[in-house]
Amino acid sequence: MTPVPRTVLRLTAALACSAGLLVTAPGLASAAELVRTDPARDVVGVSMSSDKEQVAPGERGIDIRKVRASHGTDVLVIQLRTRGRLAHKGVILNAAVRTPGGSYDVTHLRFAGATESALTSGNAEVACPGFAVERGRRTATITIPTACIGDPAWVRVGVGIAQARGKRFYADDGLSRTVGNRLKLSGKIARG
Repeated sequence: MTPVPRTVLRLTAALACSAGLLVTAPGLASAAELVRTDPARDVVGVSMSSDKEQVAPGERGIDIRKVRASHGTDVLVIQLRTRGRLAHKGVILNAAVRTPGGSYDVTHLRFAGATESALTSGNAEVACPGFAVERGRRTATITIPTACIGDPAWVRVGVGIAQARGKRFYADDGLSRTVGNRLKLSGKIARG
């Protein structure tokens, strides 16, 4: 069995559910909505047999182009739009939500014909009626009732997509040109 390179593990960890990771970024208060355009052709790919990362400009299906987050009184909605048709096989969608009271992670997996979505805090799944992840042709929308995350005055969000295909692994962070050990988080998004 070929060992998995550290870079593949790092990219997987960056986009996998990992509570407790806190990214430092400017914490300026903002309006109740965030709209951010992510650079095109910034997907990072790595071979399962190598540690060398390469930009994969041809990967359209996980290349995040726009992230929109709306923090309303009843729900937090995070939406992303990809450059091409959203990939369907071997896809991991991950979002991080930080509030004054805690850290939450959303993981949406689509493997081998099965689809699973979870909202977690730490290692525990959060029971949350109304929580949903919906996928369209080029969009994914995460809806989290604010009551499930403590009705926070503000949130910080991050979002990424990863895909394993053949002997390669691809990833894109929706708020950064690169893929690091953690999802980059937005500034504070005040409750509207």
